Amino acid sequence: MEMTLKIELPDETKNQIVDQLADFRKLYPQFQWEKIENYNILIHSFGEFTDKKSTIEKIETALFDKNLFYLYAFEVALTIGNNIVLYLDFKREKEIERISESIKEISSRLESSEKFVPRLTLAKYKIPSKQQYFVIKKRLSNLEVDISFKVNKLSLFEEGERVRVFKLL
Repeated sequence: MEMTLKIELPDETKNQIVDQLADFRKLYPQFQWEKIENYNILIHSFGEFTDKKSTIEKIETALFDKNLFYLYAFEVALTIGNNIVLYLDFKREKEIERISESIKEISSRLESSEKFVPRLTLAKYKIPSKQQYFVIKKRLSNLEVDISFKVNKLSLFEEGERVRVFKLL
């Protein structure tokens, strides 16, 4: 069983994202757009675990002194790997970096030392031609997003089902 810790976006925020990206989405119906109900930000994937109760207790301990915070989106970005992926990037936030560090310390998985950057996957698509790529990048650079929301809880999922919610101070 795999466990993941995520930030679930409020419904109002999810709707703001859909509204602000509506025109762009119409231009690219061929993209594999993420379903609105799947809008969340992955903080950590615990992979396979042996003791669920112990893992939950460790997460509780790691989060007990963490504070609520706000996330502010600043751009829709594009990465290329096996395909292109569109992301909604959020500004760096010290509290989520503290949370990420605390979670890494209790996880047995090796993690990079990079600071945690909150991002929301929006869509995937096959790698476009060079010309298409530059058109997409240009359109994304002209796209303005004005999205922010309060994060006062984190959710633990097991195989896609929420199993626990952790409140932040």
